[in-house]
Amino acid sequence: MRGLLRGVVAVMTMVISVAVGCGTAGAAGSYLLTATSTGGTYAPTFTGNGELGVRVPPVGQGYAAGTVPSQSELAGFYAQPPGGVQQRANIPTWSTLSFSDGGQQFSLSSGQTTGWRQSIDLHTGIVTTTARWTAPDGHVTNLVFQVLTDRARQYVGLVRLQLTPQWSGTATVTDLIDGTPATLTTQADKGWVTAAHRDWVAVRTEGTNIEAAIASQLGLSANISATTTQVDQATPQSVGQELTFSVTAGQTYTITKYVGVESSQTAADPVSAAQAQASSAAAAGFGSLVGANDAAWAALWAGRIDVLGNPTVATDVNASEFYLWSSTRAGVDWSVSPAGLSSNGYDGHIFWDAETWMYPSLLAQHPDLAAGMNAYRFDRLRAAEQHAAATGYRGARYPWESALDGTEQIPPPVSVNSEGLYEQHITADIALAQWQYYLATGDRAWLLQRGWPVLSQAAAFWASRVTRASDGRYDIDHITGPDEENPDVNDEVYTNVAAMTTLRDAVKAARVLGITAPASWSRIASGIRVLTNRQLGIHPEFAGYQGQLVKQADVTMLQYPWSYPMPAAMALRDLNYYVPRTDPDGPSMSDSVNSIDTSALGVPGCSSFVYTQRSYEPFIRDVFDQFSETRTGGAFTFMTGIGGFLQEFLYGYSGLRWAPNAIELAPSLTSQLAGVVLHDVSWHGRSLTISIGLNTTAVTLNRGAAVTISTPLGERTLRAGGTLTVPTRRPDLIPTRDWVRCANASASSAQPGAPALAAVDGSPATDWQPASLPATFTVPLRGGSRVLRSATLVWGRHWPPAPGPNIPPPPGPVTVLRPGSYALQVSSDGSTWRTVAAVSGRAGATDVLRFRAVRARFVRIQITSPVTSGSTLPELEELTIG
Repeated sequence: MRGLLRGVVAVMTMVISVAVGCGTAGAAGSYLLTATSTGGTYAPTFTGNGELGVRVPPVGQGYAAGTVPSQSELAGFYAQPPGGVQQRANIPTWSTLSFSDGGQQFSLSSGQTTGWRQSIDLHTGIVTTTARWTAPDGHVTNLVFQVLTDRARQYVGLVRLQLTPQWSGTATVTDLIDGTPATLTTQADKGWVTAAHRDWVAVRTEGTNIEAAIASQLGLSANISATTTQVDQATPQSVGQELTFSVTAGQTYTITKYVGVESSQTAADPVSAAQAQASSAAAAGFGSLVGANDAAWAALWAGRIDVLGNPTVATDVNASEFYLWSSTRAGVDWSVSPAGLSSNGYDGHIFWDAETWMYPSLLAQHPDLAAGMNAYRFDRLRAAEQHAAATGYRGARYPWESALDGTEQIPPPVSVNSEGLYEQHITADIALAQWQYYLATGDRAWLLQRGWPVLSQAAAFWASRVTRASDGRYDIDHITGPDEENPDVNDEVYTNVAAMTTLRDAVKAARVLGITAPASWSRIASGIRVLTNRQLGIHPEFAGYQGQLVKQADVTMLQYPWSYPMPAAMALRDLNYYVPRTDPDGPSMSDSVNSIDTSALGVPGCSSFVYTQRSYEPFIRDVFDQFSETRTGGAFTFMTGIGGFLQEFLYGYSGLRWAPNAIELAPSLTSQLAGVVLHDVSWHGRSLTISIGLNTTAVTLNRGAAVTISTPLGERTLRAGGTLTVPTRRPDLIPTRDWVRCANASASSAQPGAPALAAVDGSPATDWQPASLPATFTVPLRGGSRVLRSATLVWGRHWPPAPGPNIPPPPGPVTVLRPGSYALQVSSDGSTWRTVAAVSGRAGATDVLRFRAVRARFVRIQITSPVTSGSTLPELEELTIG
C-alpha cells in the first residue's frame, strides 16, 4: 500500500550505511517573539500549562475586551446555561496587577507611553511587557510586567510587577481577581486574609455546578511598606486588594502575585486547595518557581522540531509547538478544543480536530501528552454507547461536539448545524487514534484495558451502520464527510474508507490481544463501497458528486492519514483535481495534507514546500505567530491548524509512519529548506533523532533496545548509540525539460499562500497570485543561458460553490483567472528586457506562446490588467519554458 503511494519516481542516491555517533543540528529560528507596536496585525498572545491558560493584553496584565479578549481558562470547567449546550466557562481573570499614580491607572491610552515592548519567551512561557509611562501628572515610571502559568505546578499562575519611578511620592498597586469575563458562572464565596496579603473568590458554573476557586497572595520586595485596602467587596465574582506605599526616585519596587486555581473536579474543598497552592508558591518564591517552570519547559523542548535554512518557517514551527503544548499536559485528560486554552472558542468543545489534527503532532515526540486525548474518549465511552443505542446502532457512536459528559453538544438548530446528525466519521477518527497509539508505543496492556474497548465498539458501530446493497456491496447513506458544505450524502468516500479502516484495525488489535473478532468485520470491511470515476481516474467525493467546490481536505485524506491503497497515479489525480476545488476561504488544514501527500508521492518539483507555504502564510498572525482558523478570522489561537502544520514536518518531509514492528521512513526535501531535525522521536519506549538533510538523512537511536528502520530501500537494524544514514529523496532534482521548474522565482508582490514559486513548482494545482497590479513575475533559467522558442502559461480557474447542498453547480469553472493583457519578456542580464510576446484578448486557461529563437538567462511576465471578466487578480498556475 505505502509502496504504491510512493510509486512516482524520486531522485535518490542508492546508498545506505550504518555508523556509530551522529551530531545533531542546533536550535533553529527564534524563541523570543517581540512586539514593539500594537498596530498592524498585532494580536495579544497567550501562555498556558495544560491546566490553566491566560491571554495577556497589551497593557501586560489583567482583562481587556476586544476582537481577541484576554480570557482566562481552566481545563474541563464546563457550564450549561438554561436551554443551551455545555460550554467551557471563562474563570475570573487572575492576572490583574495594575499600577496607579496620582489616581490614574497605567494604560496605553492615558498619559504617554514610550518604549512599549511585549515579548513571549517560547522556551519558558513567560510573557514580559515593558513600558516607560508618563502619567497625566507628569510623573515618569518604568514598568515591567511578567505573566506565566507554572509548567511545574499545574494549578499555579504568576504575575510580577517591577516599577522604577523617576519621582518620589505615593504609588498604588491593585491586585484584582476580575469577574468581568466570567459570564457562565455565579459567585459562591470570596474573602480576604489581609495579614498574608491574600484574597480569593469561588465561582460556580451554571447548570453543572462545578466550583472553581482562585486565590491570590502577594509577595513584596523588602523596600515596600504598604497599607492594604480591600476592594471589590460588592462586585460579583471579583475580589481585590489595593496597596499604597511610598516610593523614592530611582529605586525599583517588586510585587509578585502568586495565584492558585483549583476546582471541585480535582479538590474536595477548592477554596482551601487554591489558597494552599498560592501560599505554597509564595513560600517557594518567584526565583525558585521560575527555575522549576523553566526546567519543565526544557524537558518538553527536548522533543522538538528544528527547521534549518528558513528562519521564518523555523520560528513559526517553534511558536506552533509552544501553543499546542500550552494547551496539553500529561495527566490532564480533557483533550484539546480548536482554540485550546487560549479562549473558549467553539465553546471549548472537542471535535475531530483533536484526534485528526493535533494528536498526531503530540504522539510522535510526546506520547504522554497524546495519551490524555485517548483518556478523554475512554472516559466517555459509555455516553458514546448510549448515543449509538439511542440512534438505532450497536457499539459506540461519538458525538460531533463533546464537552463535559460526552453527549452531543452541537448548538441548535439542526437546520443550520446538521453535523451532529450526519458527520459520523468522528467515531472512525477516534478509533484511528487508538490504533496509532498502540503502534507508536507498543503498549499492549493499554491496548487491552483502554484502547480495545473504544476501538472494538467503534467497529461494532460501523458494522451496524452499513447497509447491504443488491450487488452485495456495503453502502453508508445519509452521511457528511469533512466537506461540510455538501452534507447528508451517500457513500462519502472519506467516511467509507474511515469505516473500512476502523473495522480492519479492530481485527488487527484483536489478533494482538488474542481475541476473536467477529468474522463480519472483515467481510464488511472488504465490501464497503469506495467510489471511483473511471473517466477522470479519481475518487468522487460522494455518490452524485459533480465537481463542486469543497470546504476542506476530504478525498485527499485517503492517502494520509488513512493510507488507503491505490495506484500512485490515481492518488496524484485526486490531489490535482481537488486542490483547485478547495474553498480558499476554508480552514487552514487542507494544505497540510496536500504537502504530506505530495511528499509521500515524490511528485516531481517542489510543490510539497509550496503547500507548506499555503498552509501557514495566510493564517499566521504576527508578531506572536498565532494561527487563525481562516484567512479572515475564525477561532484564534487555532490549535487545529497548528496541529496540521506540524504534521508536515513530522510525517511529511520525514515520511514517518507507525508500524507494529518497525519505524517507516521515506525522507524527502526540496532546496527551499536546508534540513529538518526531529528530536526525541518516541517509538516503543525508544528515543530517536531524525536529521533530514538535502542529500542524506541520519537516524540516531539515542536510547532503548535495537529498532528496525524500514525505508524504500529496505529494512535495517539500528542499535543504541548508532546512526543509520539513508538517502533523502529530492523531487526537485528529478530530470526535466522544463528550464524554470523550481528555479528561484520572484514577483513584485504575492498574496499570502500564493508565492511566486508556485508558478514553477511543477504542480498544476498551485498558483502565484499578485497582491496588486501592475505586477511582475521573474524567473532565471536553470542551468544558465539558453535558446528559447516557446513558453506555456496555464492560468488559474475558479470553481463555484454549489447553489445549495447536493445541488450540482454549473458545469466547469465559471471564471478563468487570466489577465486581460500581459507581456512575456526575456533578458540576458536581468536588467535589459526584450518583449517576445504580447498577449491580449484571449479567453482560455492555457497559452502556448511561440516566438523567434532568442538566447536568454531570465524570463519575465508583466501584467498590467486584471481578469477580463472583472477586477479579480489573475492567478498563474504554471509557467513552463523548454
